[in-house]
Amino acid sequence: MKTNSYFDLSAFEKVEDIIYLDEPILSHLKLNEKDYFLYLVDSIEDYDVFLFFEIDTDTILKYLTKSISLREIIKGNNILLILEQDYEGTVINTQSILCESLSEDYLPETNSFLEYEPLENSFYYEMINDYNRKLYLHDLRKNAFYLKFSTNDRKYGDTIGLRELTNTLLTNLSTSFKHFVTIDFEKKFNSIIPEDNKRNKVLKSVFADTDLRMVDLNFGSFEIGLSTDKLMKSNIEFKEVKEWADNVGDNYKKIVLDNDITNTELATILNNYTDEERNQIFEPVLRIVENNNYNLKVKGSVGEKYSNLGLNNKEVSSKIVTKIKKVDNIQQKHLELITVTTIIDKNSNKKTINLDNTLFSSIESTEYLLGYSDFKKYGYNNVPNGIKITILIENNDTYIVLRANYNENAFEVRVDNDKIEEGIKKMVDKIYEYTINL
Repeated sequence: MKTNSYFDLSAFEKVEDIIYLDEPILSHLKLNEKDYFLYLVDSIEDYDVFLFFEIDTDTILKYLTKSISLREIIKGNNILLILEQDYEGTVINTQSILCESLSEDYLPETNSFLEYEPLENSFYYEMINDYNRKLYLHDLRKNAFYLKFSTNDRKYGDTIGLRELTNTLLTNLSTSFKHFVTIDFEKKFNSIIPEDNKRNKVLKSVFADTDLRMVDLNFGSFEIGLSTDKLMKSNIEFKEVKEWADNVGDNYKKIVLDNDITNTELATILNNYTDEERNQIFEPVLRIVENNNYNLKVKGSVGEKYSNLGLNNKEVSSKIVTKIKKVDNIQQKHLELITVTTIIDKNSNKKTINLDNTLFSSIESTEYLLGYSDFKKYGYNNVPNGIKITILIENNDTYIVLRANYNENAFEVRVDNDKIEEGIKKMVDKIYEYTINL
């Protein structure tokens, strides 16, 4: 039944024509902070027929991002308004109708999803970008796992110091994950991409894409949610590499940060990784677990309860991580600090003098030649075989500074004066990370 009630569309603000084919097909209108869709469904001799209905902002964004069809939106309204508008723009008739009574001819196709790319000057441009960012974060959070790092020292309450957090948790966790990614890639693609240079190039190109994304953070006892990004990897050309990159973060959590390493899982770890590989992957995490000043717990999702890592079980960890042999005497001698100074005369000639047992013995330094074997020792096989980098090691009473230059970039590491080997490892980590991101 038609009703000749007065209805003035000019009272509404037109936000934008969403679909336009010679004439507006679907328009977004606004009145008193409420949103409406005006949808052209038929054209008769001297007037057009429209569906008019209210819609919320969230549904609009879902429609514009292809998350819901126009048909679903219309059928989600209980009551619709049918408008008949003449070609002068005057509404000549209106009719309220229950959606269930609406003619099928007035409904769009089942697959009525919108292919929409807003221009920068579009009303929706920033809204859609912001919505996609939130959608991306929401998707990551759905698949996130959580770590809780807390202190046993109640002097500062539940708070964690920045150096504690960085040196104990983040550095070790990052080192472990980088080793896992490199070793896992080698095992997966060693036969598929047999050429070392090509394989190394592929790993470099996707290394950044394998990083775990931080999606949640809580203060006090440090809690962090980490997730594997499976959306932003369209740049990866090889299907097999993309599948690997999509899953390597989840595999790291399942294998290394598992809260219960069963006998079967332990046997698999021992079978799949050499002693050296296991030390590189698990030993950094074990450093956190075995530090009595802190607690590290894990949970598989935001709704679960925290529990200890499987590595907390010493029977398990002692089989996974073997004791690393101390550096042999030759290497110890090679790293021995020799007291030297350099004199430059008026002709700019340099001369290095050993000052052991003199008044100048507080100035100590030596050089160490970093080679391929050093990188391989710490699990970094994807560097040129002939790589040679000179590290200058300087002793400053209570600490040691290591400096190196590679590819016109300067690198520096500072450690306690009895931890030269640790300093060299940190230097290797820094330089390798740089080469990966070239």
